[in-house]
Amino acid sequence: MLRVIFRVAMYEEKILAILKKTNAPLSINEIKRALESMLKSKISYGTVKRDLLALSAKGLICSKSIGRGERVTWVFWFSKERLSEASKSYEEVDPFNISFEERDSMSNEQLSHLYDILTKKYGYLTKESRYVVLCDGKVVYSSNREPSDEEIRNLEKRLGKVCYVLTRDPIEEVPWNFIEGEDYYPTIGLTVGNSEWTDKLVFDRGLKIISDFDTGNPDISAFSYEDINIIKPIETRILRRAIHLKRTYDYFLVSLKIGIEDLVGVRRCIKKDCRAVLYWTQPERNPFLLANPRRRGFVGRDLMIKFPFNISVSSLTVLLVIF
Repeated sequence: MLRVIFRVAMYEEKILAILKKTNAPLSINEIKRALESMLKSKISYGTVKRDLLALSAKGLICSKSIGRGERVTWVFWFSKERLSEASKSYEEVDPFNISFEERDSMSNEQLSHLYDILTKKYGYLTKESRYVVLCDGKVVYSSNREPSDEEIRNLEKRLGKVCYVLTRDPIEEVPWNFIEGEDYYPTIGLTVGNSEWTDKLVFDRGLKIISDFDTGNPDISAFSYEDINIIKPIETRILRRAIHLKRTYDYFLVSLKIGIEDLVGVRRCIKKDCRAVLYWTQPERNPFLLANPRRRGFVGRDLMIKFPFNISVSSLTVLLVIF
């Protein structure tokens, strides 16, 4: 049997050196040109982007998207402060020994640091059960059904201590699927609104989002925390930590109304618990961007069942049509 091994060139160290030396935000094309000048050879745009996303995912560099839609530009930069923060130990903080008042007064960043500690020690538990709730160093809930905030508060009231939710996404998605050239990711047009709004108000005042639609995703609907906070201010302090593509992200569970409009103009809405994901524009903290850096939302096949609706996907017109 003939075995063919493809070796992929990695330029992470050289890219890191370029960003350190420049000490300023650079676009992918600017980094590509600097790398080609350093190596005296041509390098593909996709290869440079792959290594930049890998560095971001490791927390070694910072990144930010500028603009919207087709005009979006990603910039990357090296930050000594971020590197120091990433390597700083928070082991002196015991997540199980903080009070409800301390937890509720913490910033999102501080809550994320608590989960950094917990994930290192207890992250493996999500391989045995999709949703795990920890309290005082013990598993107090284990299920394939996500517990609501009300259920978490009831657990905390009964146990007298803060609880934490860990989960692992059961999504058949690959991390390095570059969306450029002739490559396209199926999308669906959604209108997202406050769960207390009427259907008419959702379509009048809701967020218009072109969301990635993935049939390999059974039930997760994820959007930016910043976007969702506009239409439904997020008051809960029950943060959750998820593992996706071996990376982690943090989110609040929020009940929203999702609206669709079919081919003949009929509009419908459903209520659904969605994930308001923190730090959406940062690939190192939002692994949903690894498959598509321009992603604004991520929904799965459960929407087809809950509405229900049919779709037609055409490779000729590059369109997904609801009917």
